Amino acid sequence: MISKRKLINAIFVFSFPWYGYGAYSLMAQGFAIGIFLCALPFLAIIAFYILDLLYRRSVTPLVNAKFYWVLASLTSISASVFLGLHYQSPVINQANGLLLIVLFYAPFLSSVIVQVYNRDDPDFDMAWLMMKGFMAYLVFNLLGMAIGMRNLLHFFPGRASPPFAMGIYDTAHILSMVNLMLLFYLRDFKADPMRWFMLAAMYMVDMGIILSINSRLSFMIFLILTVLFITQAMRALRGLFTVSLFTMPLMMSFALLIYEILSLPFFVAIMERVDKEDVTTFNGRTYIWTAIADWVRDDRRGLIFGNGYNGQYHLRLLEGVAKLWGEPGSYRLHCHSAFLEMLVDQGIVGILLMYGVYWFGYSFYRKEYMNNARMAPLYAAFVYMMFAWQIDIVGYAFYSGFCMVMLMMGPVVMKPKEPQQTGLLREIPA
Repeated sequence: MISKRKLINAIFVFSFPWYGYGAYSLMAQGFAIGIFLCALPFLAIIAFYILDLLYRRSVTPLVNAKFYWVLASLTSISASVFLGLHYQSPVINQANGLLLIVLFYAPFLSSVIVQVYNRDDPDFDMAWLMMKGFMAYLVFNLLGMAIGMRNLLHFFPGRASPPFAMGIYDTAHILSMVNLMLLFYLRDFKADPMRWFMLAAMYMVDMGIILSINSRLSFMIFLILTVLFITQAMRALRGLFTVSLFTMPLMMSFALLIYEILSLPFFVAIMERVDKEDVTTFNGRTYIWTAIADWVRDDRRGLIFGNGYNGQYHLRLLEGVAKLWGEPGSYRLHCHSAFLEMLVDQGIVGILLMYGVYWFGYSFYRKEYMNNARMAPLYAAFVYMMFAWQIDIVGYAFYSGFCMVMLMMGPVVMKPKEPQQTGLLREIPA
């Protein structure tokens, strides 16, 4: 008979490739269907837990105050959907808007429930459980590529095109996070040689896909963090969270230096696209970022509480960029930065709430890393997202980076284990 814990863990692992299937369905069957499918495994975990609670009398939370901070952040992005509906954004309606809100909450709550069911298991390893999910995600995409499927959201001829993802660059970010985690598991060959070879093969396959996708931004972040972790310099590094807050202005300030580095023969050979204007504008992203900066400096409508989901279109901030790129309308554009997207949509309140989420996660996983604890590999993935969300959309809304951050917040919001506590709530005797 399968235990509740094993069933919950299996659904959690299954949610990784299924999220990719939802991403594919988003383009093949429609936005609402895709979003619903992405949320489905997480909803199954939540529904199972609610049914399980019907057989208990439980009142005392086992979560800490950070749990409510994360909920506040999720409420902020959810409120932006309602505001976007009020402003009649053409990219959402009542049906897919409500499904988006469900998807915002479901991964985080399901991750908390995973901690609940594994609370009494001394061998539970959240990092390895997520790695199993990533393995399933990779195999699912490889099978799709093998039978000739391609990504329907974002595709370039001649480059790798994992079909089950929110665009090929989304995959590059996810696989970069995975390979940073794998650095921890590839340290000890003698402990389990067969597993080492399996994970080393996974690392090489991931690297091949990353290079083929040719996402320069994700590769730069990945390369820098790889060096810091391999050399153990990450242990001595201070102020990393503060540095991450200035990722965008630092990159824009050193654009020419970045171009000179990418022009070196080694990078030209592996990155292929090293056009000066393309690199120094980060594939045109600086046009968008400058337009948002002009709004902050000169306009500031909705700066405190935001302008709702797809707020840039409500303000018509990117009309000039849309004309430059030959787009039929700016409603289809996003800010190419989760940070700026949240700032426009949710305002200063929303962005401060999200900064708190990243700070709590960073502090928690840094302790795990410094103590060589089981969840240390997740520190590498979390640090990657601290930088990536500043300069790409991967950390926003329904994109996979936002989902991964919320999954990683599950362990962060749990109180330390105490005697006679068996779930999210303490059981009260009948």
